[in-house]
Amino acid sequence: MAIFEACVGNYEEAISAAKRGADRIELCDNLMEGGTTPSYGTIRKTLEKLDIPIMVIIRPRGGNFTYIKDEIEIMKYDIQMCKDLGVHGVVIGAIKESKIDKDIIKELISLAKPLSITFHMAFDEIEDKYTAIDELVDLKIDRILTKGGAEDAISGKDTIIELINYANGRISIMPGKGVNTDNRDFLLAYTGATEIHGSKII
Repeated sequence: MAIFEACVGNYEEAISAAKRGADRIELCDNLMEGGTTPSYGTIRKTLEKLDIPIMVIIRPRGGNFTYIKDEIEIMKYDIQMCKDLGVHGVVIGAIKESKIDKDIIKELISLAKPLSITFHMAFDEIEDKYTAIDELVDLKIDRILTKGGAEDAISGKDTIIELINYANGRISIMPGKGVNTDNRDFLLAYTGATEIHGSKII
């Protein structure tokens, strides 16, 4: 049975998604900018209300995924906050020159473990996605959120199949972007994914 992860932009959306049957929540703020870290209060209240796993995006701003030292510190503070609050996991990503910024990601992982960790759609901006999969496996990240480097997951579905085949069970490849109740079952069947992500997933 596939896991439906609902991407939500605030507390009310999280509660609504859970009522409609989401298996897991990715909790964000500012979805128009691709999602940024929600407030302490939002995270805490969502955790108090829901008993399904909550993944919190760790992203200090919209825009690109190349970060300066102070932004890395902000992300580390936010990861610590999430750990202290007891979230299920965090969603991270950082790239430099079209590759994973391993220095930053290692720092964030060492702080985040043993929480579940997703590498977010920064992955789609990486040039060599196969090397990136190997690196994320070595770093013991749990899953990669991707639209297959395309406009959305439907457009990137053939690439997503290739990524899933290459990952070969070493790491979960989770399709996302443009996934909704009409196309989610087709995408799961077509790609063989075991978890799928979207703001209209349920």
